[in-house]
Amino acid sequence: MNFKRIEWIFFVAFIMLDVFLVSSYFKQGPIMDATANHPENTTVSVLKSMRDDQITIGETSNETGTGYYVSSPNNDDLKNKASQLRYQSWSMNGNLLNSTFATMIKVNADNPQKVLKSIVNDPNQIVDGKDYQYSKALSTKDTIVYTQKVNDEPFYDNGGQIRFHLKNGYVQGYTQGHLDNLQTLRGARKTLSQKRALIWLYQYNKLPSNSTVESSNLAYSKMLTVNGNTVYIPTWVFEIKNNASGTIIYRRINAFTGAVMDDN
Repeated sequence: MNFKRIEWIFFVAFIMLDVFLVSSYFKQGPIMDATANHPENTTVSVLKSMRDDQITIGETSNETGTGYYVSSPNNDDLKNKASQLRYQSWSMNGNLLNSTFATMIKVNADNPQKVLKSIVNDPNQIVDGKDYQYSKALSTKDTIVYTQKVNDEPFYDNGGQIRFHLKNGYVQGYTQGHLDNLQTLRGARKTLSQKRALIWLYQYNKLPSNSTVESSNLAYSKMLTVNGNTVYIPTWVFEIKNNASGTIIYRRINAFTGAVMDDN
């Protein structure tokens, strides 16, 4: 692999993306310009507007952090290692491994990691399980998530996760993606604070009225694929509940630029 060439391709792609985002930024109108020129006054004003729109956000942090552009090659490493698996049937769907256990595994929904820890660490049951950590924040009542991490932050994309499928207190199987040969493509960059990301989300009209922000997490999400490699960036992921219908939606903000990402 000519890593220098790949890094140069990524660099050019980043420059093009930054130009696009800057252009989009200045098209947002006076609200965005006010945010840049008078951040404190604008923050107070925006938070008041959220309250007026019956949006509950709870406590938010002004603390910023650092993150990286990270790449991983798209290869058959997971498929090649899957031949070592036992006590299950499996198949590949692209770069994801889908598996069904021969015998379902009983777990405690409140502390599933107590039972699954030994499964994840067993190379005959999970490929490279040592690379993953249990994520309570990303898990739900139906899915138990283990995730790879970079810079101590989890991968939100399923390419870097094990997702155990839970039904009636039993794990039936799992879907696994694995990222190997992770490379940081550029130096560390400053990430937006939780509060700033939430304000941008509201200013982009992605926070519906009469809603509650149930949770927020900083995690790495897929940005683009180029030359056989996938690039990931840190993103703020918000879980939002519609108070009227009870529906849950998820919104993501690019933690470097503040741009709204696709609504998965």
